[in-house]
Amino acid sequence: MDERLSRIRRAYDLTVQQYRDGIEPLDQVPTDFRNSPELAALLDDAKACNSGAPENREFLDPKAGRRFLDVGCAASLANYRLDRWESRYFGIDISSRLVAAMNRFAQENRIAIGGLSVAELAALPFTVDSFDIAAAIGVLEYCSGDYVASALSELHRVLKPEAGLVLDIPNLENPHVDAMFRLEECLGRTAIRHSRVTFERSLVSLFSVDRCDDTHVMLKYFCRVVK
Repeated sequence: MDERLSRIRRAYDLTVQQYRDGIEPLDQVPTDFRNSPELAALLDDAKACNSGAPENREFLDPKAGRRFLDVGCAASLANYRLDRWESRYFGIDISSRLVAAMNRFAQENRIAIGGLSVAELAALPFTVDSFDIAAAIGVLEYCSGDYVASALSELHRVLKPEAGLVLDIPNLENPHVDAMFRLEECLGRTAIRHSRVTFERSLVSLFSVDRCDDTHVMLKYFCRVVK
């Protein structure tokens, strides 16, 4: 794991500990920014960008018998109850504390899932054609350009032909994007301003893009594997 991702991992580990200690992470953000209309507008817009967004489910069509991989799963299992999709849920994250917390959540609530693993996107611990559908929401902004290219290749490897994939990168044309980068910096999670052109060049070499939603702070791509 490179140093950039190690810092991201430590930041998410800290967030888990803060919640355990009854600390709201946003309380650590400077007061002027925390109370600003810019942050309020960002948080409102970002509600449409989460892993549980209805359009994600509509596109992925998580039917019974399908295996769903949630990449950079964080707390999505608990926050959006992705276990309630008919597909079988698998999640990976670089934060061991997040994975442990979600495993506890699943056990305490007697939730049947496929599994949760500590892993990084460029080295997925799965065999070829393991999954029918996948999502990588709020992940690639933390990765270098070279890492993103490797990550896309790994997703292509573990997904079946024609598998559905939803993923996103920051929308640099969105009016809230500067606030998003500032927030990530405040939380110790420095994000990268990926070029849309460069990203799409890597994406279309492995996937067909059904559509791209550019109406929010994250550019969201709805793709299918080409093999």
